[in-house]
Amino acid sequence: MRLFERIEAQLEKLPERPFWPRPSPLDFTTNDYLALQADGIIAEILRGFPAELWRGSGASRYLGGDHPAYHHLENLLHEKYGQPALLFPSGFVANITLWEALAQRGDTIIYDREVHASIRQGLRLSLAQAWGFPHNDWEAAEKLLRQARGETFLVVESLYSMRGDMPDPEALRYLQARYECHLILDEAHTTLIYPDGETWAHHHGLNPLLTLITFGKAVGLMGAALLAPPLLHTYLQRRCIGTIYSTALPPLIAAAVAQVFAQARAWLPRQTQLWQTVALLRKRLSAEGIPFLGLQGPIAMVKTPAAGIPLKRLSPPTVPEPMYRLSLHANHTQQDIETLVRALKVGMNQL
Repeated sequence: MRLFERIEAQLEKLPERPFWPRPSPLDFTTNDYLALQADGIIAEILRGFPAELWRGSGASRYLGGDHPAYHHLENLLHEKYGQPALLFPSGFVANITLWEALAQRGDTIIYDREVHASIRQGLRLSLAQAWGFPHNDWEAAEKLLRQARGETFLVVESLYSMRGDMPDPEALRYLQARYECHLILDEAHTTLIYPDGETWAHHHGLNPLLTLITFGKAVGLMGAALLAPPLLHTYLQRRCIGTIYSTALPPLIAAAVAQVFAQARAWLPRQTQLWQTVALLRKRLSAEGIPFLGLQGPIAMVKTPAAGIPLKRLSPPTVPEPMYRLSLHANHTQQDIETLVRALKVGMNQL
């Protein structure tokens, strides 16, 4: 009974976490940045595949669950990004299982404390020394890098989901060159939001050792891939438990993801509209005196609710203080943005 008493005491300290369906009609909550889901494009792609693909994989890829759809997707990503790709069921699985394989005792991992929980949990499985630095504090990061021993890894995200901001590419370039550290970049929230599907790293002229791209946000489906140099790719294929022991994605999903990437140039109008919407909301919030964080990409954090518009309220420890998270999509119109701004003003006046 002591176990349940302990659990009951812990529950009293934890905020409720209700499941949330997609809001309707205005969605400022999900990560459907290019609106490929909302506009029915993903459904149309899925309907176009033959019945043979409409099934689960049945096992991991190493136990009879492999399928040509996975190789097609990995080859397409390799050709597109110039590095071999290794598929994972999700970005969470990739992050939580990478570090046990990659870093060893005697190595040092320097990471931004605001990286995703899956990365932080993954670091706990590594035998390497892991030191966190305050968010985007490059002086603090450099102090830690000076103390690093062994192989040194610098871990950041391209767009922080609970901040809406990005790291400084110039700082990363300097630190990588000065300390010869391995840059590991989680691009979950920037996958496919740049023209032709360009990565954030390539957009800024960076050269990470590993890049995580994911398929559950702008791509509109599920799954993830690590982009790695050939030798490291082969090593992770043989060593990373997240891909060895996890049931593979349904072949249908892999085929659909491949089609989304194959049509990357077709999403340019949506990408352009998305970035214009980001700039518009940033301008309107500033003009109306509504405080916000982020909007360096399609994510913002605000302190006030939006009257009549569902926004997800986040609580510590997810964020330092209670905040509302909103995300922008390519199908948000100027009228939608004005509706949101008016709703935020009403919410701010009601506090």
